[in-house]
Amino acid sequence: MTTGTKAEPRSDEDRRARILDATWQLIAERGFHAVRIADIAKVCGTSTGTVHYYFPGKNDVLAEALKYCVDRAFARQSTQLRAVHNAHERLLKLIDMQLPRVGQVRDEWAIWLQYWAEATIRPEFRPAHNEYYARWQETVRRIVQRGQRQGIFRADADPQVVALRLTALTDGAAIQVLTGVPGMTIGTMRELLVDFVHQELVAGAA
Repeated sequence: MTTGTKAEPRSDEDRRARILDATWQLIAERGFHAVRIADIAKVCGTSTGTVHYYFPGKNDVLAEALKYCVDRAFARQSTQLRAVHNAHERLLKLIDMQLPRVGQVRDEWAIWLQYWAEATIRPEFRPAHNEYYARWQETVRRIVQRGQRQGIFRADADPQVVALRLTALTDGAAIQVLTGVPGMTIGTMRELLVDFVHQELVAGAA
């Protein structure tokens, strides 16, 4: 991560966004509970008082940074998906965007896993967590329905069930990749998910 003094943002919204951007990257690198307000201030080239001005406590900025990261990832993926007309290709594109390759997507997965962990022990995290999950499943469900309208996915497939199973399969495979489970590579994960799509939606389609 780049550190040091940067050009001062011109608005409160810019300053707040810069703090959140620095925070989620620190969480991805060091872990939720290892990040200090002083670390955030150093990366932003500002003071701890400035961070506290926008976020009264450490938990406030950490929680908001997690949500900020997920929202940005969702917005980026939504933009890219809308450019793909064919539903089968769109679903394969979504799968490719979920693969935890080294870089931004892997960092986002690290954030997502830590969000899960926090939601397990902190009920106040669960409403936002569940909202994100519902949004992701809705994305898959709509792609499946689109494919059915286009006549390239099986008409007898239940879009809601497919969405539930595909998101669960994605999560399980990604956890194994991120934790270094022998035999589960990014390539294996992609093959697993693509095969699921073929078996559940493409094979036997009219």
